[in-house]
Formats: sequence, structure tokens, C-alpha cells
Amino acid sequence: MKNQILNNKFSQAKYSRGYTLLFAVLVSSTVLSIGISILTISKKEFLLASSARESTVAFYAADSGLECATYYDQYASVYFPYTGSPTGSINCGKSNTSQSKSVGLNDVTYTFDINLDTSETNTSRNTPCAVVKVYKDSGGKTDIESRGYNSGWNSVTNKCDVPSPKRVERALHYFYQIEV
Repeated sequence: MKNQILNNKFSQAKYSRGYTLLFAVLVSSTVLSIGISILTISKKEFLLASSARESTVAFYAADSGLECATYYDQYASVYFPYTGSPTGSINCGKSNTSQSKSVGLNDVTYTFDINLDTSETNTSRNTPCAVVKVYKDSGGKTDIESRGYNSGWNSVTNKCDVPSPKRVERALHYFYQIEV
């Protein structure tokens, strides 16, 4: 009887040796899958936060361009006249900006680019900028369109035209009419 009990204990121990290994593999694979899930969620959150930051930079660039054009049109109207030539250069952003003028049948369009770099030594292409168009017609209507970008300033040509796959654009539109 004593031998039978000892044989049962040894046979149970013999069959339960793999249970510990199986349990360790199950626990480690569960912890690994939870870790990978957390890492995947963290990566997606990081990408969303980066995208939101770049979108905000582009929006504020567009807003700066719109405010600049509105100021120079309403308070210093010599910069965007319906007739005649513009005088002076626009001083918004980091440097003076010259505007180009195109004349249509009943309207005039001014276009200028703004460098919105806040640092003194930034020479990279990640400088936020804006492209602003001011449309004027003979009836006193003014239409301002500002397209802001999170990057793309070309310091050689002083234009906001450097393409990038990470470039984000946001646009603002402002319309008003002055009674003549």
C-alpha cells in the first residue's frame, strides 16, 4: 500500500511538470499582448497629437495673413488700391513683403506671401508661412483669402512654395463691402 501511494505521487509529479511551463507561457503571452496593445495606442495618440499641432500652426498662419491683409486694406489703403499702383511694402511677419498685382475686367487681385518665422536663425524649410490674396472690385467689395501652411517658406525666393509631404494647409476667407 505504501509503495502504491509513493508510485501515485511520483506519477502525478511526472505528469504535472509541464503545467508550470504552460502556465508561464500563457502569462507571458498575455502580458506581451497587453504591452503591444498599449504601445499601438500610444503611437496612434502621438500621431494624432502631432497632426493637431501642425494643423494649429497652419490655422494661425492663415489667421495672421488674414489679419495682416485686413489691417493694410482698412487702415492703410494705399497698399491695395482699386486704381493706381500700390505704394510701399507690407510689413507683416519676419520681413517686408512685396505684393503682386493682376488686373481683370472689373477687379484687381493682390497676392503676397508672409514669412511667420519667430526665431532669428531658423533657415530650415519648416517655417510657417501664408499666401494671401486680396480681391477688389469696382463696387467696393473686398474679398480676402488667406492660406496658411505649417511649413514651406523658401528664403531664397521669399515665397511660401516649398512642397513637403508633411505640409498642412488651412484657409480663411473674409468678405466685406464698403459703401461707395
